[in-house]
Amino acid sequence: MADQRNALAHVLWIGGGSCVGKTTLSRLLAGKYDLKIYNLDWHHVREHRQRPGPHVTQWERWSMDERWVLPSVPELLERTVAIWEEQFALVLQDLLALPTTRPIVAEGPGAFPWCVAPLLRSREQAVFLVPTAAVRDRVRAAREHGASRFDNQTSDPDRARSNLRQRDLLLNARLVAACQALGLRWIDVDEGLALDATLSLVEEHFRSHLPLTLNV
Repeated sequence: MADQRNALAHVLWIGGGSCVGKTTLSRLLAGKYDLKIYNLDWHHVREHRQRPGPHVTQWERWSMDERWVLPSVPELLERTVAIWEEQFALVLQDLLALPTTRPIVAEGPGAFPWCVAPLLRSREQAVFLVPTAAVRDRVRAAREHGASRFDNQTSDPDRARSNLRQRDLLLNARLVAACQALGLRWIDVDEGLALDATLSLVEEHFRSHLPLTLNV
């Protein structure tokens, strides 16, 4: 594990809850300091699902109702965590294969504190963003733009949305508890925290690991 920590000392992690702006903040940070971005979600959808483990295979077999309408919220949460934990081994393989000459910001929902913590040489390499329910709901509504996959592909869109919302809130609570237990930094993102202010907090947390000169 010490070898992995040293091999990934150039990687900065941004994890956290759904609909909190991880990707946007990573792009802003990467643009300012010329960092390479590794988006866990992008690689999961376009690459890692082609190498499925048992949890991903089962998810792919389920109908949309079996995914979002029928399970209880705790079951849905455990499924989500299991899939991302399973896929994290592929994330690690990818990052270890990338050049170390350029800092990398790795971001996405599967960067759980308990997955990332053993890979850190410094606690300043990771930060986790946790949205309030109001922030999560506003961003989710903006992303749907009217009819969503739940409207078109489930028998009970309202229940599917409710299950997803409650899963997100439970996951947020688990993320905070894990950060507290592991001594990792998290940022509560509420309606009063502007994007530039959140970026400043993330930037300050990563300060000792960022290039000294800006990307111009």
